Amino acid sequence: MIDSAARRSESSVVDSDEDELFRQAMQDVTPLDTNDHQRIPPPRPTQTFPRNFQRSEQEAYAQLAGLISGEISFDLYYTDEYVEGAVHGLPFKILRKLRRGEFSYQDYLDLHGYTRKEAKLKVLSFIDRAYKKGYRCVLIIPGRGLNSANGKSVLKEGLIKWLTHGSLRNIVLAFSSARACDGGLGALYVLLRRRKVKGKFTVSRYI
Repeated sequence: MIDSAARRSESSVVDSDEDELFRQAMQDVTPLDTNDHQRIPPPRPTQTFPRNFQRSEQEAYAQLAGLISGEISFDLYYTDEYVEGAVHGLPFKILRKLRRGEFSYQDYLDLHGYTRKEAKLKVLSFIDRAYKKGYRCVLIIPGRGLNSANGKSVLKEGLIKWLTHGSLRNIVLAFSSARACDGGLGALYVLLRRRKVKGKFTVSRYI
């Protein structure tokens, strides 16, 4: 049985060996000046967040940036020919009334015969004029494009972009393919906002 004196002697030999190994390992290391501690960079974080969390954060920041900058986002739904869209957060009952034709359109614009560039200018001018007159619903007819090379309406695709981007996104509340009696899939009902009140849109009052 090993007595306590022998244990202390053995422990001291081990500590001495470890100290000698440490001195050998550190013999080429130059100690830092005591004033250099502030220049040592902090350790890089090792924790990573799941990609879906990062994506949700980015989306939230994008929405916040959109609110601050005044940008308006649209929810879109479409098939090969049917299309509808509305500003994000618009009550569904309003979009349903629009697609049913329950908002009587107060003016219309037929884009047949125009080039894409001409049609864009016509749409911008038409919507702006209708908005200034206080109209709430208008009808725009881009056609179905059945005679075009790819069988799609270039003007219709352009119209959707013009209604949801640029200056018109601040005027348009929603749009939807029209009923058959008003032009069907070749026409769109467009619901406009109310006129500005003291430089602000009455966002909370849709109808």
